[in-house]
Amino acid sequence: MPSPECRCRATGQGAAKGARAVPVLLSPIPGRAGDVSPAGGPRFHLLAHAVLSLAEVQDGFRTHDLTIASNEESSFWLPLYGSMCCRLVAQPRCMAAPVTSGFLGLQQPGAEAPGGTRLFCVLRGTGLLCYRDPEQAEAGTEPALTIAVNKETRIRATEREGRGQPHGVAVTNRYGGEEVTHTLVAESQAEAQRWLEAFWQHFYDMSQWKQCCEELMRMEVPPPRRPPAVLPRQGSLYHEMALPGPAVPPSACEGLLLQDNAVSAEIRALLSSYYSDR
Repeated sequence: MPSPECRCRATGQGAAKGARAVPVLLSPIPGRAGDVSPAGGPRFHLLAHAVLSLAEVQDGFRTHDLTIASNEESSFWLPLYGSMCCRLVAQPRCMAAPVTSGFLGLQQPGAEAPGGTRLFCVLRGTGLLCYRDPEQAEAGTEPALTIAVNKETRIRATEREGRGQPHGVAVTNRYGGEEVTHTLVAESQAEAQRWLEAFWQHFYDMSQWKQCCEELMRMEVPPPRRPPAVLPRQGSLYHEMALPGPAVPPSACEGLLLQDNAVSAEIRALLSSYYSDR
């Protein structure tokens, strides 16, 4: 079974969450046409619907056909367009979160001594990320080695000579026309078995999610909306000018933009005449 946890998002005229089949309803409250909310609020009618499945998931916008839900009560409504456009992406857990992690020894080709270079390995997405220590993995630094993990990767158990017990994992990939095998030695037989089972489950999940596991799809989450700022009431230039008079002392007029008395007086006279005529 695929990993039960997955994040799906549809951006466009519909949004949905789910695993394999992702329905997108254009009705805020799904139900029969003419349903009324218990609180006596507005009525909602299902005008059209579309069912999106795993095959429709891709990192781009697509047009999907709508099924119009018309009946006798809704026959007078304006007809809808027969399609909608949205971007449906999915992030399976096996792509977005580590599948397993632990210490493995990287054995160099041709080396007879067991163990090898001890690395902290994290299986996630399309790669086995190998770090010098767990602190580097937590800090998100560049791994010392990245081994590709995809549908073409082959995994087999390695055994200790003469014992017939798994003690590591051999990961084989094809780069160009050459096969490259990385042999990773576990610290115990139980650890080797745990890594093998994690790889098998990871490959099964990737086969079920198909194109969703080719690369981690980007999800765009809109920022939270801010409440509109309350702007002060804008008055006219005439009303915003401080005019000296009985109610306004001359000291209140200091600092005005128009410092030239002659020009200021002429402008005030023109504005006063304009607003008096209105």
